Amino acid sequence: MVVRKYEQSEKLENNLLQYDEIKHITNNFDVVLDIVRVICGKMISYGLFRDVYEYNLDDKYVVKIERGNTDCNLVEYMLWSEIKGLKKDLAWVKDWFAPILWISPNNKIIVMRKTKYIPNRKKPETIPKFMWDVCSRNFGWIGNRFVCHDYGQFYNFINYDKKMRKVIWD
Repeated sequence: MVVRKYEQSEKLENNLLQYDEIKHITNNFDVVLDIVRVICGKMISYGLFRDVYEYNLDDKYVVKIERGNTDCNLVEYMLWSEIKGLKKDLAWVKDWFAPILWISPNNKIIVMRKTKYIPNRKKPETIPKFMWDVCSRNFGWIGNRFVCHDYGQFYNFINYDKKMRKVIWD
């Protein structure tokens, strides 16, 4: 048996280097079930393409599991990868999105910062014009920031224009 030592920073990386290692684990349904139960807590929400669960390893995050082949997780992750690197005049864009901590190698699972729905809290009257899928269920609060936590359907997100638009929330 080969034992490998990993650094703390590798904890969410894919460290199963060989097919045989993965096969050995996934052939045992009880082990797979335990892994899912360790990672996923109670279902929080669901949409057309994904289910959202509490992240048992850190309650500041959620786990989004894509049911089909819609690439919503991949789109969200690619967009966040671009957004998190924005600097100077574009740094403000980050404040409008829930950060993504990790994406699985097959893009079916992401770990994202958890937002809170606060029903009586006043939402902003304007949001950036580039946000097009605007409905209350796609947004939530991280501290004092009102952010989008469902941006897997952003197809026209190219221009980070500072123009704002009025919103009538549902």
